[in-house]
Order: sequence, then C-alpha cells, then structure tokens
Amino acid sequence: MADLRLPVLPLRSALHGRGDELAQAVAGAFSREAGVEVVPDPAGARALPVRVLLVLTGGTEEAALTEAGAGRGVVLLSHPGHNALPAALEIAARLRAEGRPVRLVHLGANTSDLPVLARAVALAGALRGKRVALVGEPSPWLVASSPPPALLAEALGIEVVDIPLERVLRSTPAEPTAGVEGPGHGIGSEERAMGARVQAALQRLVEEEGLDGLTIACFGLLPHRMTACWALACLSDAGIPAGCEGDLPSLLALLIAQELTGGPGFLANPADADPRREVLTLAHCTVPLSLTRAHTLLSHFESGLGLAVAGELRPGPYTLVRFGGKDLGEGFFVEGTVLEERVGREDLCRTQVRFKMPRGAIERLLREPLGNHHVLVPGHHRAVLAAFRDLLLVSPAGA
Repeated sequence: MADLRLPVLPLRSALHGRGDELAQAVAGAFSREAGVEVVPDPAGARALPVRVLLVLTGGTEEAALTEAGAGRGVVLLSHPGHNALPAALEIAARLRAEGRPVRLVHLGANTSDLPVLARAVALAGALRGKRVALVGEPSPWLVASSPPPALLAEALGIEVVDIPLERVLRSTPAEPTAGVEGPGHGIGSEERAMGARVQAALQRLVEEEGLDGLTIACFGLLPHRMTACWALACLSDAGIPAGCEGDLPSLLALLIAQELTGGPGFLANPADADPRREVLTLAHCTVPLSLTRAHTLLSHFESGLGLAVAGELRPGPYTLVRFGGKDLGEGFFVEGTVLEERVGREDLCRTQVRFKMPRGAIERLLREPLGNHHVLVPGHHRAVLAAFRDLLLVSPAGA
C-alpha cells in the first residue's frame, strides 16, 4: 500500500462547462499537496466500498447524495473555488444528520488527513472479495467474539464459508509430507510428524476452497492428540492469515495485518497487566516464525499435548489491534513497543511477549474490554485502523 492511488468521482454543476479540466486540475493539486495519486475515475470510485466524491462546484448536493447511496462511509474532497466548499459542507451536514460516517477534506486546510483516509479506503478495497473459512464452531468461551459470519460479508465484502472440523480430520494424511524443523524440548518425532500432517491438511483445504485466510476451532483437535499451532504459524508465514479457536474478529485483524504490512500479525491472549509500568503481557501457543528471532518447539500449554511454538518476538514498534462491539464497530488500536525482556513464565502459553503501551491504555483495556484475543501488527497503524473502522464498521443510525 506504499504507492497510493485514490479513484474519485468528480461532481460538477451542469452550468460548469469545463468539468474535465477542472477535475484534473483539482485532483492534481490534491496529489501534489497530499502525496497521494488522486485520479478522476468514476468507475473505479464506484467499485470501492467507501465512496470518495470530488466536489468541484456548487449545485452538486443532490448528485452527491445519490452517489453516496447506502454505503457505510463517504469521503468528500473540496477546493477553494467554484462554491465547492459550501456544497461539501451541505452534503456533509446531511450525511451526518442521517448518521452516516463522513469525512471532509478541504484542499489547503486539512489535506494532510488524505493519506490516512486513502490507506483506509485502499484497505477496504483490498479486503473486498476475500474468501475465508470458519473451520468448526467458535470455541464456547468466545462469548464476545462470535459475530454472525454474514456480518463480514455485509460490512466488508468478505465471504465466510463454514467448513466442518471433521473435514480436516478426514484429510489429514497418515504420513507427513514435510518435516518440522527447529529445536524442541519435551517433544519427539511423533509430535513433529503430527504438526506436519495437520499443516498438510490445512494447506490442502486452502487450495481446494481457494481461501485467503481461516480460523479453526483448534481445541476440537485435542481429543485426536493433534494441535494446529505449527500449521497456523506456517500458513501465516505463507501469506494466508490463520487464527485460533474460530475467532472471526481476530481473523479480521490478521487479514488487515497482511494487507497493511505484507506479512503476518501475532494473535495472543492479554495474560497480565502492569499499570505502573504500562506493560501488557501477551501469550499464545503459536506465532508466525517470520516475526521471531528464535523459536523452540514445545507441547501445547493447556493440554500438554502435540506441538506448539515458543517464539521470541522481534522487539520494536507494533500496533495492538482488537475489533469488537456491536457489528464490530468498536476498536482498540494502541501503538507501542515490544520489549527486549523475556517473560519465561510456566503458567502461560508458550510464546510470551511484553508490550509497552502509552499512558492510560491498560486502564482503558480493563475498563472497556472488547474481548480476549488481540493482534500485534508490526509498525504504527492506529490512524489508518481508526479511519477504517469509522468508515466501514460504524453502522449508520437506525441500521
């Protein structure tokens, strides 16, 4: 998403005779000032889940409302001439009165907002048409993390297919097709073979169903003395976001991590909090190896069975991400730093991380929780995530 191209739909009054010239001139001015390629492209703009309207003149209010349709969010671009700003203000006021998410960017005033909005729009476009799988039923303890799968289709254009866990069990090969490399402690060749077999079964599922991601009810594998921890790490490293326990909100965050960074995120449980140091401890039994500087293979924490991954996450800047609430319209997006220090606790899942958060973030996490699983995404992405949520996931009033 480094080279941003933003298709916009130009709107002008019929009284203005040189609309194409004006559209190119204003779009060019936005491009130079914001560092985003703003392109008059009605077909491209209409194909996006967020409508971006370039208000060129006055008298465009009714056309703007028609083009805005019933979508979740609208971005209005205005400029200092031809009564464009008065029209944009009127359009924005009407959309706000209807409870619609709307952002107004005026050339020369708040143009610096445009790169963030453009990234949010591009992210929405990249997610549209994704096909992901819910393999098995969400774990019963995810009482706040099991939205209807149709919600992702309605809000974001992400198709969720239900696949029985039994299909994975049936397609797990009797013999591994590859090895599981890396140092281990307390595991043997049987556990390594099992990890490779489950990996092969999930990879086959991805190929047969044309999946862009999945989340699996992994605890359903334990009665069969199998775990998915290694397989999920491998899929994530291969560009297929893969999450645990049938958690769809976390899968959404993992999909977003892949689109924003070109690599995976780390899905984990917030396991402990130190408000004095503003440090959150996160842990889980799987982690993409590409995010680590070293790893050890151990058994799964809760069961003592199978194969899990104890990784050392590379220190540096990350954004902690959680979507939740009604229609996933709430978000917890916190920029911070993964610390060098090791945790080394025996009573937590195998990969353990200490995350330094800004002042007040832990208090908010405990006061207004959105659920268990959170995802660490490398880099700083809070502003883009907030714009994405506001434009795509905040329901219009009365919806």
